[in-house]
Amino acid sequence: MPGSPDPVLGSDALTLGVACFFAALAAAAPYWFPAPRPRPATFAVGGGAVYAASCLAVWAVARLATVGLPSAASEQPATLGVVLALNAVVIALQVAIPYYVYARWRFVAPLAGAFAATVAVLVLFLNVNGETDPVGLYPFVFGPPLVVATCILALAEFGVRRFLLAG
Repeated sequence: MPGSPDPVLGSDALTLGVACFFAALAAAAPYWFPAPRPRPATFAVGGGAVYAASCLAVWAVARLATVGLPSAASEQPATLGVVLALNAVVIALQVAIPYYVYARWRFVAPLAGAFAATVAVLVLFLNVNGETDPVGLYPFVFGPPLVVATCILALAEFGVRRFLLAG
């Protein structure tokens, strides 16, 4: 049945473990760069692009492994391209914002948001056998609240640093 959870990797535990591993890598990426680091905007855009491409590649590999190549009769290539582009933007923002605020002000709380968002996107993409439902819904339903939550974490850390630690 379409949309039914069916882990591509064979088990929910393995899927969650793989998602957590890659989420840890994504959240720790800012620590890999020695000083001097790239400019914050460059770091955010580059990191977001690599991250979005990686997440969408996970979906594509899961799709190829389970469904095979999409047929022209079953999917509109232009529509799928627009949906994948929207996904790329929303998914890139999930780490571009934390990477920017880390590079600019050394905020670390948004990196926890990046970890959670990465786990969410990878579990979703690996749990439904590469169907198009997850990528169709992600930029509209799942992704925006995760991006907002990451921004709230950045604002909360700003508030703590500004008002609680400065005084």
